Order: sequence, then C-alpha cells, then structure tokens
Amino acid sequence: MSVAELERLVRKYYGYVADLEGSGVEVLDLLFVRDKIQTLLNRLTPDEALPSPLYARIYELDALLWEERSTVCVVVGAEELRHVRRGQESPRSHWWWYLDELKVPPESVRGKRERLAQTFTAADG
Repeated sequence: MSVAELERLVRKYYGYVADLEGSGVEVLDLLFVRDKIQTLLNRLTPDEALPSPLYARIYELDALLWEERSTVCVVVGAEELRHVRRGQESPRSHWWWYLDELKVPPESVRGKRERLAQTFTAADG
C-alpha cells in the first residue's frame, strides 16, 4: 500500500466533500474515491503503519459527508444513487453508498463532531 496514494485520495475526497454543490457526476466520483480509500485501508497489513493524522482525517471527512447526506441525495438524485449502488454491488459496510437509506450514522462517524471544527481550522487555517 502506498501512503502517498492514500494521501492523494484523501486530498481528493476533501475537495469533493468541501464542495458538494457540484454536479451529480462529481458527487458520484466522491463516492468512488471513498471506495478506493477503503480498498487501500482494507489492504493494510499489520506491519504497515498508517499515519494517525491521515486516518483521523479520513473519518473526519466521513463525518462531514454524513452531515451533508441530504445534499448528496439532492445533487445525485435518489434514483440515480440506487442505480449506481446496485451496479457497484456495494456492501452495506460501504455506508456512503446508502446515504439515502441510513437513519443513524455509522459507528465510525459517531462522536467526531467535536473534533471537526478544531481539526479543519488548524489544518486549513
């Protein structure tokens, strides 16, 4: 696994999450980028160390995406989201594809709100 590749994808993920008012194609690309991030995370071996700030950034972006789930659904459209999700055969563990169906945030997103403002203010400030 390449940490540099993961960092590049996380920067791309951030760019998309920061500007969810784009087109449906851009929002779908965001979901595909999140899939690629998860694929890299799943390939980590016990010997590979992921820098803690990078790991935290991913899940903070996940929390922001969760907060903006209604925007995602409006921009993409619920029917298109379902269509692409079925085509991808996305598992339920890839919760970002199910923003139109989920009523509570996934466990990885819960409890992140307090740190979001501090992290992004320090990182982007």
